[in-house]
Amino acid sequence: MNIIQPSAILLSITPDAEKLIEWAGRTAYRSEEKITEDSASKFIAMIIKHGHESVLEHASATFQFITDRGVTHEMVRHRLAA
Repeated sequence: MNIIQPSAILLSITPDAEKLIEWAGRTAYRSEEKITEDSASKFIAMIIKHGHESVLEHASATFQFITDRGVTHEMVRHRLAA
């Protein structure tokens, strides 16, 4: 039996993820006119505080995981990793 070391490699990530999240969230809140060059972080903190985490799903990252099956079953139990 070969023992393989677990690993994780980031393959891709949404460029300007904070701006995309803000754009999507402000569209839902109908407040697009409030978008400024530095408003994304504050807006994201507000939506998290109010429990509107689904807006965060507009940004994504793709990983390659080398791990055992038990770990993958735990990962997909959570909506964001499904």
